[in-house]
Amino acid sequence: MTHSDRITAGINLIPGRFKHRLKNYDIIHFHGGDLTLPLFSYTVKKPKIFHSHGLSLDFYKRYFLSRLILKNIANLYIAVSKDTQRKFIDLGIPKNKIRLLPNGVDTKTFRPSKKKIDNLLLFVGRITYAKGLHILLESLRYLKNKIHLVVIGPPEWDFEYFREILKRIENENRKGIHKITYLSEQEPISIVKWYQKASIFVLPSLIEAFAIVNLEALACETPVIATNTGGIPEVIQQGKNGILVPPNNPIKLAEAIQYLLDNKDVRAKLGQEGRKIVEENYSSSLIANKLRRIYEEMLM
Repeated sequence: MTHSDRITAGINLIPGRFKHRLKNYDIIHFHGGDLTLPLFSYTVKKPKIFHSHGLSLDFYKRYFLSRLILKNIANLYIAVSKDTQRKFIDLGIPKNKIRLLPNGVDTKTFRPSKKKIDNLLLFVGRITYAKGLHILLESLRYLKNKIHLVVIGPPEWDFEYFREILKRIENENRKGIHKITYLSEQEPISIVKWYQKASIFVLPSLIEAFAIVNLEALACETPVIATNTGGIPEVIQQGKNGILVPPNNPIKLAEAIQYLLDNKDVRAKLGQEGRKIVEENYSSSLIANKLRRIYEEMLM
């Protein structure tokens, strides 16, 4: 059943008995933006963490009840980026109740291979308007090189947008200039292989809290071209491990792609530096240790 967040304040119903199970745990750790479980567990006297992987500032500012619930459902709030941290503070959550914990990747699974395929571009993400795949497809007309673009990701609720994307892919392939392959959703082991083979990873998001796919690409020594929005610039450093472009700008995106296509040595340098940054700051073991310390803090 679909529902409007405006009517439900982001709350769905859950079975009444479920709340009693929460008493068996030492810490209750909520993930995501849904307020259902946090609200229904309000009376459970356990330390609670609200872990945001993407926060709609407009939504919470528009709806007072949702904002009130958000501000009172947890003892501690985890933000995946400084951008999300700023949004928490803007909504009235004290800074001393917020911990910064970025996403991490398994650097043993996401690792480089020996062979990159020239002119192979990769997009990984949900097929939704906010991810900006239509901007990437639009940018192809401005490229001098013939490229092969591989698109991996499932459609979301906006099937009209998904159908439009499939139509654009079909039209582009019919032109015979560029080749576009849509693989839908893939198993992780298959995605890793595409990260390893790609010359360039492109994420043209219009909005983005953090984008773990950028970390996955960098861990495979694949340079990233992404938009300068949300938490992305906290990972992608201009000219060091990737290139940042303005959102919703296919011409600037094409210029960045063409530059990396023309400069194989730059691609290699950005990819190597990207792997180093991930190993030093975003490995899953490092992030897990930081989370463990947060748990210990909660139980003191």
